[in-house]
Amino acid sequence: MLCGRTSERDEQRAMVYRDWLGQRNPLAIASLVLGVLSLVELGALIVPEVASIVLGVMSLLQLRRSDAARPRGHGLAYAGISLSVISLIIAAYLYLSRPHG
Repeated sequence: MLCGRTSERDEQRAMVYRDWLGQRNPLAIASLVLGVLSLVELGALIVPEVASIVLGVMSLLQLRRSDAARPRGHGLAYAGISLSVISLIIAAYLYLSRPHG
């Protein structure tokens, strides 16, 4: 975008992103978003981590049962689950390694 006007290249790029996003499982996308959020907040709130793992597993189950020739979103789901697990491990280390006194 140059000076507030969209170019044809910007519009083509937006259409490519829209199509890519539309081909992915929405639960896998939500899992990834929550996984990134959980890593940013390092386990301060346990809810995003748990939600990301649950949504990731649900999306993987949906993708396994999908009738589509090539269901998409496995990588997003695995990434969301992985980020959440990493966040939980970091949170456990930070909270449990403090000396009690």
